Amino acid sequence: MAKRDSVVRGVVSALRQLIDESYAVGDRLPNEKQLAESLDVSRGSLREALGALETEGFVTRTWGVGTFVSVPRRSSSLSMSAIASYRDRVRAVGRTVVLREAAVDLVGAPPEAAAALNVEPGAEVWRVLRLFAVDGTPSAQMIEYIPTSIRGVAIDPSPMTTLDSGLFDMLDRHVAGVVAHTTTDIEAFRVAEPEAAALDVEAGTPVLRTEQVTSDDEGAVLAYGITLQRTDVLRMRITR
Repeated sequence: MAKRDSVVRGVVSALRQLIDESYAVGDRLPNEKQLAESLDVSRGSLREALGALETEGFVTRTWGVGTFVSVPRRSSSLSMSAIASYRDRVRAVGRTVVLREAAVDLVGAPPEAAAALNVEPGAEVWRVLRLFAVDGTPSAQMIEYIPTSIRGVAIDPSPMTTLDSGLFDMLDRHVAGVVAHTTTDIEAFRVAEPEAAALDVEAGTPVLRTEQVTSDDEGAVLAYGITLQRTDVLRMRITR
């Protein structure tokens, strides 16, 4: 999967360069067969890359008519149709993501995290705090609560303080294949300090607040997280 994602990201970059150098807004691109041959890639990879550019608003596609260059939106839409890390979803739409801040510590579980993880309030759990930036702009702050052990395996979430490892990667390294489901609730939220300062917005600015529960195939909760996400940098797209 990682190799496939890398290939598609390469095609996205190649398409961006081709469009920048050879096409103007409103121009129609060659058909998929011609584009795939000119870039020496498979039509499947090309189609995924075009889909990513369409999600971002870089092109518009009309069935039976063609693909046209459009004015990119200021923000891109992240697909929520599959279990994937924030890092991978941002990269899939051709944007650059960095981990600006990260910290891991053991804390007493706050009430909502305790309820989700099915532990007593105040029970010791891991808390992972991460702040992501996209193309240099703060985009999302995540706080995730994770049990200290899963299926008898002691959990060490410290790899999540690097961009190389997200929640799902980390859990999979401890217990292979353990992640089966995620449930995400989304609501509009006016951000307060200090989160507003972290996201570089004014207090009271509307953001997306997502509450995510990650579980295994038996319904046991593996992690509970809250994300505050700026919608002027990235938006969410849910495809059913």
